[in-house]
Amino acid sequence: MNISMNRPIAACAAAFLLGLAALGQTPTINFDSGSNGSLGDLVITNDTTIVLPADGILHYKSFQVLNESAVGFVKNANNTPVYLLSQGNVLIQGRIYVSGGASQTDRGPGLGGPGGFDGGRRGVDPLPPGDGQGPGGGRAGTHDGSNTQGSAGEGNYINRSGNGSTNIGVIYGNAALIPLIGGSGGGGTPIYGGGGGGGAILIASNTEIFLDGASNGNHFIDATGGEFGTGGAYNGGSGGAVKLVAPVIRGGMRINVSNRNGTGGPGRIRLDAVNFGGAGLNYHSPNLSLSYGSMLATGIEGTLPRLELVSVAGNSLPVGNVATGFILLPNGSAGLQPVVVRARNFGTKVPVNVVLMPDNGPTLETAAIIDNTTANPATVTVNVNVPANTPVKVHVWTR
Repeated sequence: MNISMNRPIAACAAAFLLGLAALGQTPTINFDSGSNGSLGDLVITNDTTIVLPADGILHYKSFQVLNESAVGFVKNANNTPVYLLSQGNVLIQGRIYVSGGASQTDRGPGLGGPGGFDGGRRGVDPLPPGDGQGPGGGRAGTHDGSNTQGSAGEGNYINRSGNGSTNIGVIYGNAALIPLIGGSGGGGTPIYGGGGGGGAILIASNTEIFLDGASNGNHFIDATGGEFGTGGAYNGGSGGAVKLVAPVIRGGMRINVSNRNGTGGPGRIRLDAVNFGGAGLNYHSPNLSLSYGSMLATGIEGTLPRLELVSVAGNSLPVGNVATGFILLPNGSAGLQPVVVRARNFGTKVPVNVVLMPDNGPTLETAAIIDNTTANPATVTVNVNVPANTPVKVHVWTR
């Protein structure tokens, strides 16, 4: 999903602040992560799993992970990213996982991390295998134990690996990670599913984020993509997305958004701060995934551009539903069906694709344009042809 944003005033302000820092002065920075502090001060000292609310937003006063503890998340029904917001300091001396899953031993697809996308399902005779989920999902293919032209494609995000398959997923997203979206799944084969895409996480603090990982490889944020199914097929999921936003970011940036065994494309990392003093920027993986700057924008500010699904096949969805969420149509909903899409705060004509991703068979895309120049929000109804006899997930992305 690509959104261009012109921020000349913010850019000038950021440049001025950086100039003060270079002169040895400490500027006063007023930044609001968006946290209301309702979850209080959280100190994690043992391995912990956090259940995400419906919107994925966690509101803390402060947040600490100690004792090399591991923190994971239970996805919500909308499959939103993790939005971890803090009014005070964030300290990570442990591990945070939003990684994608490997193709299952029962030949099912790997599951995406929170905000990431599942791998494609295997074929079930006579039904063909499915494409990987997500905007960069690998296409379904054969399975011959090698990375040849006919094999299922790997999930993609930031670049194509060039492993030889013509079924590799497409590049998507942007360096600023606005909007925040996770990794995509690998394509299915006639006998094995694809790996799941890494999830997506935003960590934002009004004051400081400190990743204590410079000397210990066990302290890191993991948004890796899931492995391939078996025998050398390059159909793993892509890495996900990690975004850190705070006036001060320091410590060793041990952040991993690669695929765990090299069978999927890498994900994206974004660091936004005014003061990077003491930040080790050489610990992330892979190197090409990182971008950093001083925008101090979380991407969830109310005035930023946003796409939403309003209804699918006549069924209304919750207000504010993220357009990249999972919408499951039941069997029997085949044929021409309306999908209503809403655009906010673009201020222009927005080209979109309504994307149908069936469990079995190829991905289907229908192009449309939402005129957001005068009406805000603005909606459009797109009639799409839903395939028969297989569950279908519906997404909307900008083109």
